[in-house]
Amino acid sequence: MANNRDGLVQHLRQWLAKHGIESNAVLLAGVSGGLDSMVLAETLHRASVSFQVVHVNYHLRDKDSDADQALVESWCAAREVPCEVHHESVLPAAHGTQAEARNIRYRHFQELRTEASQRAGCPAYIATGHHGDDQAETVLLHLMRSSDPLTLAAMPGFDAERGLLRPFLTLSRADLAATADAWDVAFREDASNAKPDYLRNRIRHEVLPLLDDLRPGTSTHIAHWADRFHSLRSYVAAEREAATARCWQVNEQTGELSLSAWQVEPLRLEILHHLAQEYGIAARAVPELLHLTKAHVESGAHFACTSARVERRGNALRWTWLT
Repeated sequence: MANNRDGLVQHLRQWLAKHGIESNAVLLAGVSGGLDSMVLAETLHRASVSFQVVHVNYHLRDKDSDADQALVESWCAAREVPCEVHHESVLPAAHGTQAEARNIRYRHFQELRTEASQRAGCPAYIATGHHGDDQAETVLLHLMRSSDPLTLAAMPGFDAERGLLRPFLTLSRADLAATADAWDVAFREDASNAKPDYLRNRIRHEVLPLLDDLRPGTSTHIAHWADRFHSLRSYVAAEREAATARCWQVNEQTGELSLSAWQVEPLRLEILHHLAQEYGIAARAVPELLHLTKAHVESGAHFACTSARVERRGNALRWTWLT
């Protein structure tokens, strides 16, 4: 593998050591039965890492869902790896079936992580098999849908706050597929991953192959770009917080933005976007808020939506919750 000369086992051991994952930590591996998660489980096993497998069966694909579960359980039984299966139905949701399934999955993961940490009296983490192609897809999704440039850092390899470990983010799906073939790792393909109904699937099967055809290695380049942006995101977020504190005062019902202090801040547009998000104001309305900051705008001019009202008051903007 181009990014892993010493093999996936050595890669994993070095990754865990680099991020200071304690040897006594409880490790929960999310395993769906697909390529990436099955390779993750096999790698953890071959690296002699103590871990437990967690599988979520949503019963969305009838017999196929049960076959996924059976594969995971069979793999765990053959290697004497503890396996916990969670059953839950996915109810219709405005944000879509896949997003709701993801919410269910991570909510359950976090519940298990908390329980495991309390029971063992040591840190607990959740490991997933996300790889570089997933990261590139996520970056492009954020470029298309998000209004926050900081989201372009996409998924962190180590998310300390949520205890998430993604050790494969610097590897491609092709790397994992080559390992699965070399190790004879059984896995199942989810047919829904090929459906053009989901935007992520079209990016995966249409956009990224086109970009890699135009310039070979583009997917990997995007994933590495996101990795480098993580430190920048932390820095910019901290700077934005400090800048906001210099020009913003808030109480229970209202907030006030001092325009004289706001105008001299290099991150003033990011401050405005961040406040809009806090007050439930859509990013597309930020130009209207920006207009209220202009010198010629008189007191009383305002913007209102279902969640908030922003009114020009002399040399300030007064923000009020409406809900």
